[in-house]
Amino acid sequence: MTDDLKQQFERLVADPPPPSAVPSESVFARVRTARRRRTAGALTLAAAAVVAVAVAAGNLTDINSSPPVTNTPSAPVTIVTGPPTSSTSTTPPTSTGATSTTTGTTTGTTTTGGTKTTPPPVRPIAVDVVLKPTVTGRTVSVKVTLSGTVIVPTVDGRNLPADTSFLNLSGGTNYYWGDGAQGGSDGGSPGCGGTTRKTGRETYSIETHTYAQPGTYALRYEVRYCNAKNSAFTITKTAKVTVR
Repeated sequence: MTDDLKQQFERLVADPPPPSAVPSESVFARVRTARRRRTAGALTLAAAAVVAVAVAAGNLTDINSSPPVTNTPSAPVTIVTGPPTSSTSTTPPTSTGATSTTTGTTTGTTTTGGTKTTPPPVRPIAVDVVLKPTVTGRTVSVKVTLSGTVIVPTVDGRNLPADTSFLNLSGGTNYYWGDGAQGGSDGGSPGCGGTTRKTGRETYSIETHTYAQPGTYALRYEVRYCNAKNSAFTITKTAKVTVR
């Protein structure tokens, strides 16, 4: 080793220049500078200098300060590794939703305890009349049965009492015996502007009638009730009466 190279080596180890990059890059730069100063006859000294620089750099604590890999056959093989890679796996939190139970109400159908209860259908406005005549000689008596659903009539804007009989809910009756005679009952002057429905049934007897001559006669019976159209409708029923 020449004195000039020896002095350069001592200055390099004793007073290294401040690093201008990460330690490993700084050491690599200094080695490259030393290589440019080599002569053809100083290969052995250069190899020794590289080993000494690697030993001096081994005292650095930074993980990035490891010396570079050299291609010198006699130099120790050093593998430079980067900082450990931290792989973070983030699993999104599992969202647990609350179960919402909604109980609905269906118009016209009531659900109670899983059982559907359907209200009875609205009865139509209609009246049925049954005539049952009884003949004794030439005299006849008749039983009339009225049944159905009607609108309760009003008097002075108010409904008739709830206990009003089904016959008295009518607007009156007429009956024709078939021989020119007739009779009936006056229902007064009820109004048909109400909306209350009532279903009922009633049987009653009309007055008797005596025919002057034997024969077969057509008895016609009429009764009037209020309907949902704010008006009265008439129900007519006929029956045959035979006298001897």
